[in-house]
Amino acid sequence: MSELGDRLQERARRLWRWLFPPRIELPEEVVRLLRAVYPGLDLGAVSFHQGIPHLIGRLGGQAITIPALFARRRTCIYVEPPSWDLESAEGIGTLVHEAYHALQAQECGWGLGPLRPFLLLYFAHGAANRFRYHGHPMEEDAFQLAGRPWSRFEAACAGAGTVQVEVAIERAGLATSSSGLRFWRGLARSLPFAPPPLLVLPLLPVWLLVWTGAASLVWLARLLVEGAGAAAAALLWGAGAFVSGLSRMFFRRI
Repeated sequence: MSELGDRLQERARRLWRWLFPPRIELPEEVVRLLRAVYPGLDLGAVSFHQGIPHLIGRLGGQAITIPALFARRRTCIYVEPPSWDLESAEGIGTLVHEAYHALQAQECGWGLGPLRPFLLLYFAHGAANRFRYHGHPMEEDAFQLAGRPWSRFEAACAGAGTVQVEVAIERAGLATSSSGLRFWRGLARSLPFAPPPLLVLPLLPVWLLVWTGAASLVWLARLLVEGAGAAAAALLWGAGAFVSGLSRMFFRRI
């Protein structure tokens, strides 16, 4: 019975990690690199995690940046374990790419729950790009800096160790004080069919309402998955603790 209790609790731990990948504290030298590349980014409002949470991982990709579920300012960067490599320019480049999205989120403005400007703008631009990842303007801007072998960061830092990367950042002038992304201007550019200038202002509230609704549905779906999953993990853990407790009581009496 004790083994059964241990197995139930281990399943609860695995389920919890699948729902909420563990937060990782970056080494000081990597933090310095990110600060060197993004002097204007509030890294205190960014968390880094190994693994992509639950159904979000089904979207594919090696990393993703999304706003925290409830925190007003926090942005979470999730990286799949095979791509978590802090010893190579390619691995650090993945973090640099995702941190660019964190900078975009910061410059779009903070929000709460589904009302995060970064999320609304990302969906709107995705729709304008026919829901394709390739060619998404917010992704293309990030890839210009990092995330691909031909990106500026990887090209400047290829083959360099962590210390040499700092020097390469300075020499290549990779410091990026701003992504240049602004919410209302970006939303206007994402309008479909390139409407005449006179129609842009009337269409903006409608377009905003559409993607606020879409973001709210996605936020609600995530809340349901994580809420139900957390409850299931708690039940599994409780059942395991109960079975283990019964086992200890039984064998103690024997």
